[in-house]
Amino acid sequence: MDYQVGISSGCTYEMRDDGIAHFVFLNLKRDAVDVFVDTLKVIVQERVAAQQHSRTLVDASLLTMPTPYAVKRFQELVIDKPDKLRSSVAIITPSKMINTFTRTIFTRMPPDKKSHILLFNTEEEALLWLDARLEEVGP
Repeated sequence: MDYQVGISSGCTYEMRDDGIAHFVFLNLKRDAVDVFVDTLKVIVQERVAAQQHSRTLVDASLLTMPTPYAVKRFQELVIDKPDKLRSSVAIITPSKMINTFTRTIFTRMPPDKKSHILLFNTEEEALLWLDARLEEVGP
């Protein structure tokens, strides 16, 4: 996969050299949410086909409260996660309020569909966990 989402969409994307899909949200407008969901779905399909571990870093540190549309699309991603996918998603959240709100959303999801998602305060913590997951789950 070799494409980058423009900053004007409110969501940037790059595939890092270490294989981590890195998304940065600037806002949660519909186009930004759709770019994220649609791009991640393509990555997931590619990783399942290649039997690879999908590692994703989501920087949501610039956001305030999520929109109902964003919540719906994010839940769709989690619920639609293929059972065969080895996945790790690290989300950097901007505040305790967003962190608490996100955890509340997680309580509405099946446990086996969200165990691969963790929230972090810093990028450094998130990357350390993603590296540890690579050791634990495999490439």
